[in-house]
Amino acid sequence: MSGYSDNPFINNTPSSSPQKPRDGNRVLKRPFGSSSSSSLLSSPSRQSRTAGSIVYADRFIPNRTGIDLNTLASIGSSASLPPPGPSSTDDQVELQKEIQAHETFDAVLKNELFGEKLVRDAVGKESSIDRIKNTRSSAIDFLGGSNNTVQDSSLFDEEHPDSAPATPRRILPSNDEYRRPSSNSLRGASLLTYTGSNGTRPSTVSLMQSQIFDSMSPVRPDSEKFLLSPGRKFRQIVKIPYRVLDAPSLADDFYYDLVDWSSTDMLAVALGKSIFLTDNASGDVVHLCDTENEYTSLSWVGAGSHLAIGQANGLVEIYDVVKRKCIRTLSGHKDRVACLSWNNHILTSGSRDRRILHRDVRVPDSFFERIETHSQEVCGLKWNPESNKLASGGNDNMVYVYDGTSRSPVLKFEEHTAAVKALAWSPHKRGILASGGGTADRKLKTWNVNTGFKVNEVDTGSQVCNMIWSKNTDEIVTSHGYSRYNLTLWDYPTMNPVAILKGHSFRVLHLTLSADGTTVVSGAGDETLRYWKIFDKPKAKVKPDSVIFGSFGQIR
Repeated sequence: MSGYSDNPFINNTPSSSPQKPRDGNRVLKRPFGSSSSSSLLSSPSRQSRTAGSIVYADRFIPNRTGIDLNTLASIGSSASLPPPGPSSTDDQVELQKEIQAHETFDAVLKNELFGEKLVRDAVGKESSIDRIKNTRSSAIDFLGGSNNTVQDSSLFDEEHPDSAPATPRRILPSNDEYRRPSSNSLRGASLLTYTGSNGTRPSTVSLMQSQIFDSMSPVRPDSEKFLLSPGRKFRQIVKIPYRVLDAPSLADDFYYDLVDWSSTDMLAVALGKSIFLTDNASGDVVHLCDTENEYTSLSWVGAGSHLAIGQANGLVEIYDVVKRKCIRTLSGHKDRVACLSWNNHILTSGSRDRRILHRDVRVPDSFFERIETHSQEVCGLKWNPESNKLASGGNDNMVYVYDGTSRSPVLKFEEHTAAVKALAWSPHKRGILASGGGTADRKLKTWNVNTGFKVNEVDTGSQVCNMIWSKNTDEIVTSHGYSRYNLTLWDYPTMNPVAILKGHSFRVLHLTLSADGTTVVSGAGDETLRYWKIFDKPKAKVKPDSVIFGSFGQIR
């Protein structure tokens, strides 16, 4: 029998077509003269074919296979989408919307077929089937209860929840002209129904009833109410910038950091050999200074009154923005200054000469501490003033963490396989550091510097050029270069992509956050600055009038 395959439908196919019955019933007549009567009454199966005798099957009955079991299991389970892969950068919001659409379709389909609750949420929340069940009372109120008769007290029979699936009970109008046959009502279907005809003109109430209960309605009333009810609300993120500014001569260099936003709502941008200040409130633009060299980095002091500027010749200048005057010039580096970071009165600079210099702007010395940990250019520096820790990233793919201004690092992370420029400390959880790798790495990693272990890791699919940790929400914004020139919003600690912001046509190298924490400004090699409204303002916390009475109220 090698001619048969493993398909059960092929194995159970009769050898020839059965004869047509004359009396219209479903039983097929068999030719007489068979050697065994038991073979005529048996189900179709593999039988030996003998010359001169033909055996017909009474009907086609396929074998039960694993496909039937999978179908049965899918009926009792809720619809879901496969989780995104490790390198997927699909928006989490769009993914959740698609999942909700699948769940809605799954719930309505099961309600139309079975009319009963099949699944419950494991966390105790209201499922889609539960929402269909709860629409009964709203449908009754809509019809105006006085002109309608509810034939049963529930859409679902829950007297014996552990027994076999119960028959759904329908809400039917009292008019005879819209009465359904009992068999259709019992089956819970709304497709095969009929209406009686009489010589009277239907009333307005009857017409309203017919919109929901008559046979022309495509779905059951509870399903229709469920489809019209509002679904889950998702966070709305505007994916286009609300402002785009031309930034001619904005350098397209991975190691430069040329955009920073002050606490006084002043944006500083280095364009070629000039620096400009933009007041976000008024929109005024001020030309601050020029240089004969090239500006490579800049950073505002916490108070927003002074701006530190790094140059390609290794010098660091500090400008008083009120007086628009350079008040100090600090030496010490032999090559370009790629990164700057403030910790109160301490200014730390990193350079291509592989050195990190700590400078106290209150003393006349140019620097008081020199660190030579990295073997290549220092391209990332970020202070965490709350814990007094410094993180540095270099072109040697290393990340170091220092306690204060100590010369030796307390931690070393060497998992990245490309230059680490993007660094950010969590403003919500103490001791959490995020780092991003370059083109050959593309990884976004988070570390717990208190324990020294990695918390999470995700493949962004592109070069990580810069990074910001939001002050208002526990989310991270990364800007990317080769080969996806976009911004990505990540949820922490799940590290799911919440939104992808597109618009730049070159590497998004520069990134900064507004003073109120709501707006992100990105700068790219396409010589544009784009303003993205991503976050909402945090809600003001109501403080108790007295610490003692406030604590007493919490105890009560």
